Amino acid sequence: MPPFGVLHVIRFAVGGMRRHLIDLLRYTDRSLFVPMVAGPGDELATQLTMAGAEFFPVPFKGELDPPGDFRAVRQLVSLLKHRRVTIVHAHGAKAGFVARIAGVLAGTPVRILTVHNSIFYAEWPAFKKRLFALADNLLARATSRIITVSEALRREYVAEERLKPALVVTIRNGVDPEEFRIHEDRGSLRQRLGLPRRVPVVGTVARLAPQKGLNYLVQAAGLLPPPRRPFFVVVGDGPLRAELERLVAATGVTQNFLFTGRRDDLPALLNAFDLFVLPSLYEGLGLALLEAMAAARPVVATAVGGIPEVVVDGETGILVPPRDAGALAAAIDRLLTDNELATRMGQAGRERVGKYFTVEKMARAVMALYREELVQKGLLPCA
Repeated sequence: MPPFGVLHVIRFAVGGMRRHLIDLLRYTDRSLFVPMVAGPGDELATQLTMAGAEFFPVPFKGELDPPGDFRAVRQLVSLLKHRRVTIVHAHGAKAGFVARIAGVLAGTPVRILTVHNSIFYAEWPAFKKRLFALADNLLARATSRIITVSEALRREYVAEERLKPALVVTIRNGVDPEEFRIHEDRGSLRQRLGLPRRVPVVGTVARLAPQKGLNYLVQAAGLLPPPRRPFFVVVGDGPLRAELERLVAATGVTQNFLFTGRRDDLPALLNAFDLFVLPSLYEGLGLALLEAMAAARPVVATAVGGIPEVVVDGETGILVPPRDAGALAAAIDRLLTDNELATRMGQAGRERVGKYFTVEKMARAVMALYREELVQKGLLPCA
């Protein structure tokens, strides 16, 4: 029995969606599946090739673009037919739109969508959300299965889209815990990374966009008394960077903030932090939280979306309400002044990731779903 071709379709992505796909490619069962990827050509192509997948440049934008979307669908139909793809697996709303239409037109047997976040909270105009919701609802009828990365997102997606619950399955994100074990003391790590050695360091890794609520982190920094104010490291880039830098200056905490931009040394950076913070307004799951917990960092995060499925309040970190700078500041201050509690939470977080949120566990669940759909289509014999 020859391996089945799997074509992943993804838009330009720089955050958790990109890392999720790369990890999935690394752990794909190559005895049964041949992974390929299509999407806008950028530096992502190199990473995907290194992960063992053939890459096909198919340009399409994140927003609605009828002429461009039509061209992308045509290219995908040709690719699906030419490579005799059995499974088309789209990641995110826009990729799900063009890939599933192409899958129907090409007669691709299995069509899967992974929902990484809710379109209902995206920074889009209301009309765009309505159009995507309508298209999603129609395309759901031509979708074999929909994967959500958290149970909270699954419940919301089923309710908002009025879908049959059996169509949607939760497969939570995962990380490789060993990747975040750094055998180097924190002092030398900070010296190597250019971070202060004698001041507590609070870090976050996020796309600098409204969803991540980073303005509340800046406000929280201003609420902490200067003698106990830590040094904040913001890793990532995005449309709000200049606005956040202005807010830092206006709050009077410029000396306590460093914006690093995108970095490729996350394991080292996370191990250099005393505490990890994610003040999101909404979140599918929070892959950065899993990475921080794998590095044994205690976390402070907002109790939104799938975050409470990752962070056990009072055990692996502290959960606070969204949009509440005061609660965020109090939680940060508590963990920075109670070293015993912070250490205990960090170790509990690492154990939790190793037990429930590994990339192997995530990939095995996706491979099992592929096999289940192939059996249902009569393309694979029952085990």
